[in-house]
Amino acid sequence: MRNAYPLAQTVCCVVFTALICFPLPTYALKVRPSGTLQVFTQWSTGSTLGFQSPYAELEINNNFRAAHYFQIQLDINPNEPVSATALMEIDTYWGVDDGDNGYGEFTGGQIGSDGANVQTSQLFMHVEPEDSNFIGRAGLISVHMPNQIGGSIILDDTVGAIALAYRFSDTFNGSVTWGRPYDRPNTTFTQQTMDLYATSFTYAPNDQLYTLYAMYSDFGKNVAGTPPGSAWVDGGNIGIWNGFADFSGAPWAFWAGFSGKYHSPSDLVFKSDLMWGTLYGGNDPASRQGAVLLGEIDWLLHNYTVGILGWWASGDNATAYENGAGRMPFVSNQWGLTDFGYYRTALTTESSLILQDATGRWTLGLLVDDLSFIDFFTSSIKLLYMRGTNSPSTVKNNRFSPALLQGGYRNYWGTYLTTQDWLIELDTESTLKLTERLNLILRLGYIHIEVDPEVWGTSDTRDAYRAVFLFDYEF
Repeated sequence: MRNAYPLAQTVCCVVFTALICFPLPTYALKVRPSGTLQVFTQWSTGSTLGFQSPYAELEINNNFRAAHYFQIQLDINPNEPVSATALMEIDTYWGVDDGDNGYGEFTGGQIGSDGANVQTSQLFMHVEPEDSNFIGRAGLISVHMPNQIGGSIILDDTVGAIALAYRFSDTFNGSVTWGRPYDRPNTTFTQQTMDLYATSFTYAPNDQLYTLYAMYSDFGKNVAGTPPGSAWVDGGNIGIWNGFADFSGAPWAFWAGFSGKYHSPSDLVFKSDLMWGTLYGGNDPASRQGAVLLGEIDWLLHNYTVGILGWWASGDNATAYENGAGRMPFVSNQWGLTDFGYYRTALTTESSLILQDATGRWTLGLLVDDLSFIDFFTSSIKLLYMRGTNSPSTVKNNRFSPALLQGGYRNYWGTYLTTQDWLIELDTESTLKLTERLNLILRLGYIHIEVDPEVWGTSDTRDAYRAVFLFDYEF
């Protein structure tokens, strides 16, 4: 079966080459810029949710900081059969010069502002031949599994990939994608390459949307990074490593899911994301298998929307360190459900990974969205109650590797919850429209967590707060 993978890549390349060989007319160069500039200040209790940690020396507390975020997108020859898109971002904390010689994300804010911090977020060619139902993209593109609630838990990130879509009718379309998220050769480790193969089929009559999808991955045993498990803790890197044992042999993973939205005549909107994934890590302890089921019901009223949302995700059992994790594997968990604990943009939180991981827990939430009684002012409120589905034995018996724990895992309480742990999160966002393009935004966040001292060795926690005062200019 492994011989099919190069064949699949070859087929994708041949089809895409055929697309760009269509006879296409020549046009004058047009460039359409768009983007956003955000300047803000933030007060918070720290990057570890404000918890006292067994490894307190590893905590980072920045109670007040100022920063800005800039994103610019250049669409070259938009709305033509062949076009290109470049999306670049600059994240800068004022006064900060991280990394070597001021290079990298968030740098360049020190006096003199001479850091190098421009990120190429997306860069791709878009091909849509005239009188054709094909659409193709190749380059650094946004690849995400279909979703309706907060983004994709499995994969929602920029990937070097080729994506092809075909419109069978006005209501039915399909797509295939080949991507390579990791190819990291070095002199120390081998087998650090990863490939993704995904397909989806969408039926969209009227205001409804129903999508079936599947994704397969073949990857090397060292993709997870060094030290073992560091990438899994970080979540947004690669979450397929389960924290119990290293990969070996020829690991692989497979996901399947359904995403749907139904808009009823009574202005009730039903959303659901149902997914299941399995990973074979070369041995039982390194394997992982689980599901995540999400649902949301929104009632669209005249001046606001009220909703109930929740999810359930399978967790680790007491013998997970022997038989494999019970949490669903994921590739890049850039899930953005709330403004504080589950916010997809890292810059306006202490970390994009404060809670981040949706696996191994169940949650019930209430929301009020698009609350507006005057045209230039809107607000939203979210309240979540969350409890873990992981067995306490995995923590009580120190089944996580020492490298994982000493690397700061317990500094991020909340990323792994047992059945004895729970938390609540409250978020509000208010937007004042100053001009057509300029908004003033106030974001407030609060998290309270209760952890079992018999599980974690301590229950000395304190609540986490955050307030962001932000100017947002769009062009």
